[in-house]
Amino acid sequence: MEKLRRTVFFWMLTAIFLITAPLVVLRARGYRFDTSRGVFVHSGSINIKSNPQSVDVSLNGKLVQAKTLSRINNSYNISGLIPREYSLIVSANDFQSWDKKTKVHSGISSEFWNILLVRNNYEKIAHDTSGIQKFFISPKDKFVIFNQAIENGMVAKILDIKGNEIKNVFPFPGWNLLDEAKKENIEWSPEEDYLSVPVQRTSPETAVKTAPAFATEKKTEYAYFILDPAEDNFFNLNDFLGKADIRNVRWDPRDRDYLFFLLSNSLYRANIKEKDNLSLIAEDVSSYELSKTDVYFSRLTNQLVYKSSLDGKSDKYQITDNFPEVNSLLIDKLIIYDESRIAFLNSDKRLFIYNKGEHGNYFRKLSDNIEGMQFSNDGKKIIYWTKNEISVYFLRDWNVQPTRSENEIQGITRYSEELKNVQWFKDYEHIIFSSGAQIKIIELDSRDHRNTMDLPRLDIDNSFIVYNNSLEKLFFIDKGPASDNVLYSIIFPEKTSILGF
Repeated sequence: MEKLRRTVFFWMLTAIFLITAPLVVLRARGYRFDTSRGVFVHSGSINIKSNPQSVDVSLNGKLVQAKTLSRINNSYNISGLIPREYSLIVSANDFQSWDKKTKVHSGISSEFWNILLVRNNYEKIAHDTSGIQKFFISPKDKFVIFNQAIENGMVAKILDIKGNEIKNVFPFPGWNLLDEAKKENIEWSPEEDYLSVPVQRTSPETAVKTAPAFATEKKTEYAYFILDPAEDNFFNLNDFLGKADIRNVRWDPRDRDYLFFLLSNSLYRANIKEKDNLSLIAEDVSSYELSKTDVYFSRLTNQLVYKSSLDGKSDKYQITDNFPEVNSLLIDKLIIYDESRIAFLNSDKRLFIYNKGEHGNYFRKLSDNIEGMQFSNDGKKIIYWTKNEISVYFLRDWNVQPTRSENEIQGITRYSEELKNVQWFKDYEHIIFSSGAQIKIIELDSRDHRNTMDLPRLDIDNSFIVYNNSLEKLFFIDKGPASDNVLYSIIFPEKTSILGF
């Protein structure tokens, strides 16, 4: 009897082993039993990387338990998923949640590497800038220059960001910052040594003879002032050079005492310490742009683009050999990423892109009625926008999920209310913009839908807003305690560590 019991027990163990061993092997190889179909299928997975790093993850309304949520390289992996559609929600306490529907496929991971959650409320840091109108952050993120209105003019002040104290004050009696329609702003030199400030003033009404009688008119005068914060002084560049109609002043990216400007249709390079040190770089120029080593410019007659060394001593090298539209209006603005990626905005707001890509050469019109454009830091995409719509053009293939193709265009969002302050976020997979009093951020990932989240709502419409990638702060103007405009900032996104703790 004892021998029989042992024999039965042995064969029971053998049967259990024969049944479970294949199951263990199948599971180890990523197979799961699909109860809806009654078969084993090769499972898939979902990988996510988020900010903040500590989040709750739900699939189909059920919280994924921490023990099944593997953490690798600051990312979460949910493995062993039966291939089907899942509703994925990423959330955290006091944050707006992120959600998408995604299909999991056999043996493939669905990846979401740029999940960004926005807080419901942020602590606003006020800076000593009461009465601010506009502001511009220095290249090394140490200072902010801003302007304030005073009686019959303005004053420009330089604020130390870290110490939140005013370092310099420059009065401009009778002058105001250049009209926004001119699209020129205060510009820092690359090493924060100087600033150029474009200004304008209107003379009192004067009598002008017009047939058959006299009429009155106001004359507007334009000028650039050069500010030297170290010496705490400034001067009128137009008076210094003896030239009245200077426009498009830009600092030389390499030599600290030099700048470029257009006069009529000629491009010049000038030394701000020696007025006779003035070089003609090119004639018949409609627009120009600077890189770290070269100056690029478009010619008036045919809108072809050339480049020269910054000192203008090298031969002029032709980059483009045609233009998409015959008899196109003059190029109003150039943005250069490199020789193979150039954006053109002409005087009637038509945007063109020159893209010498990996699969072909493209020179095409992207859109009409464009208000602005901006390359991503890696040069693989460019955002551009009208008053009501934001779009992205992809200049190179993007092989990480979600994949995109070279020469592809995607419409990102559209609003009936006018859009302002459109700019890249630090990961170049999100775009910050404002609509009325609301600051928003939207992702590029179009799978299922694009998540849009609300950053702080302001007390004023169409505020001036700048996101600073290096400081990881969002700066904006809002009403202060005394109902005057003040510069504020918030820390955004959440601070992270290498290990994710």
